[in-house]
Amino acid sequence: MRAGSAIASSGRHAAGIGLQALLIAAIVAALAFAAATLSGSAPGGVKSVFAGTRTSTTPWIALTAASAKAAATAPSLGSSIAFATGYPSNTKNPRIEVLCYQSGSLVYGEAGGVSDTFLLGGGGSTWLSNGGSAACKANLFYFGWRAGTQTYNLLASTSFAAN
Repeated sequence: MRAGSAIASSGRHAAGIGLQALLIAAIVAALAFAAATLSGSAPGGVKSVFAGTRTSTTPWIALTAASAKAAATAPSLGSSIAFATGYPSNTKNPRIEVLCYQSGSLVYGEAGGVSDTFLLGGGGSTWLSNGGSAACKANLFYFGWRAGTQTYNLLASTSFAAN
């Protein structure tokens, strides 16, 4: 009886060791896959689903006319402009900021959604008060979070002159 009990005990022990080895191998593989995914080099061409990582869509932004009338003229103080954009599908809440400068000083700034129309000079700005031409830049960006701190993440930019 003792011999049968010892053999059964040895069999259970061997099965337990085998199960532990399989569990450890699965944990190591999961950790390696997670590290590769976070670094953007996931095995087998798998793309990460985390915001801010690269996907196959290259971000871009281009000035478009906000209306047929605006299409016939160059952007200028008091005119409405809009933008066409492209960005990765995992980008959460993309935004556009328009910044205009005269002699290196910021005279107008506004931010909005990617489908918003922007009135150059706004309802009240230094540019609106001073008049004249300005060098403008539009940035496509999104806000994120890293280690409890909000981050500004630039995706693409375009520059244009406004008379």
